[in-house]
Amino acid sequence: MARKKKVKGMKTVTRIAIVGTLELNKWKSEELDTISSRLGSLRSDIWNEYGSLKAWGLSEYDLDKILRPSNGKYKLPAKLWETTLYDVLCDIHTVQASCIEKVLKSLGLRYEKFTDKKSVAQHVLESREWMNHPKLCTLVRKFWYRGHTHVANQIVVKEYNCQTDSNGVVWIQFSGLKKGKVLRIPATLKGEITGQFRLIKRLGKWYIHYSTDIKVEPKRTKGRSIGVDRGYSEVYATSTSDGARFLSKDFGEIQTLLSDYRSQKGKSRNRIRSVVEKAKKKGDYAKAERIVNSNLGRIKWNQREASFKGRIKTLVFTATVQLMNDAIKAVAFEDLTPTFTTKKKRSKRTKRNLSSWTKGVVASALEQVS
Repeated sequence: MARKKKVKGMKTVTRIAIVGTLELNKWKSEELDTISSRLGSLRSDIWNEYGSLKAWGLSEYDLDKILRPSNGKYKLPAKLWETTLYDVLCDIHTVQASCIEKVLKSLGLRYEKFTDKKSVAQHVLESREWMNHPKLCTLVRKFWYRGHTHVANQIVVKEYNCQTDSNGVVWIQFSGLKKGKVLRIPATLKGEITGQFRLIKRLGKWYIHYSTDIKVEPKRTKGRSIGVDRGYSEVYATSTSDGARFLSKDFGEIQTLLSDYRSQKGKSRNRIRSVVEKAKKKGDYAKAERIVNSNLGRIKWNQREASFKGRIKTLVFTATVQLMNDAIKAVAFEDLTPTFTTKKKRSKRTKRNLSSWTKGVVASALEQVS
């Protein structure tokens, strides 16, 4: 497949938008669920059949000719079937390339992308000739893992129409399951998009993952250097050279509230589990099943966790952008990867709060925003 040319000073990034400014109607929701389920079957079947060495050395176009006669089995629009087919085959070839790279590394060779720079060993590994060489067979068996998938919550869309209405809402339109009937869904996009995108369903909501180009700012060579301390009560505390600022002061409060909620909710759920175990011991499996279905689900729990992660990520990235927007040349911060030991005894609550400290998100934000 043709690759997009890189433009100097630009960087391709992935953005996420939510499908539906309001709740989707029943028909659209069921249509998306049915399409994703059928595409999941297609994706699973391709991985089951060609996730092994069967597809090694064969291009996407060769495999397309083999699989196209059976496309009516899944009762899908031709474009959606074809887009998912090439997406899965690209994933399979990526796994193969990863194996080839590891084999070459073990031989002291380098993996090259350009044909004129590839070694003889890489050409042999990319074809099926390596199967005639015992040494290469041994190395491929060492690094190769047979693939399967059970993903059934994604729709890859390439052929679609994107328009903005008079209210500023962006609508995306693509083929549905019935011939002549299209799916038209609203999205929280900032503007019209082009190119392939991916619909992914998580916790009952559909999200659009699409790529866009952003301008890369040149590296600053002038300005002052500042130091930042990553804290629990606030995201950053800057040095005196930056005015000793405290960014996102409610950072610790949000983490503490969720940590206390998790602890209390976990204790309550454990008490309910003990009732379930007692019911099972007495042979009352109907009662145990009712309690599990009504009181020990994870839908609300997962929604709350997703909401918390979103709030924390927003706080951290907002604080990081505020930090980097100033005319600074360099930012120095402490390395928190080692384990720090202390003789001072802490309470269970303090240990629990510190264990949930999301310093990994802060480290990632510093790297990305800078």
